[in-house]
Amino acid sequence: MEAEEIVLKLIKSRKKGILQNELWKKAEIDRRKCSRIIDKFEKEGIISREQESDKGARTFRIKYVEKVEPQVKDFSLLLVGDMFSPCTGCTLECVPQHCEPLSQWILRLIKDK
Repeated sequence: MEAEEIVLKLIKSRKKGILQNELWKKAEIDRRKCSRIIDKFEKEGIISREQESDKGARTFRIKYVEKVEPQVKDFSLLLVGDMFSPCTGCTLECVPQHCEPLSQWILRLIKDK
């Protein structure tokens, strides 16, 4: 297994992250190589690095960054043509059967079909 794969696997295995001074020891690589790998991962957005102190020595906590795919929102059920449902964002307390804006919207919905 390649050093980068080992380092990434170790980082991913810790929910709260892993200290950099522990990481290079666990990965059994020298600290300079570990630092270069971490720099690369940080530039790629794969990991985050936060400064921390361990037994009086300055180090970094390395955490894996989960990628969250943006969800595409579908507003088509709220639209008739280019007109949003009047209930969207409405703050009025009304009875739907007697709401003029809603009635107009429904009539447009029927006409557009």
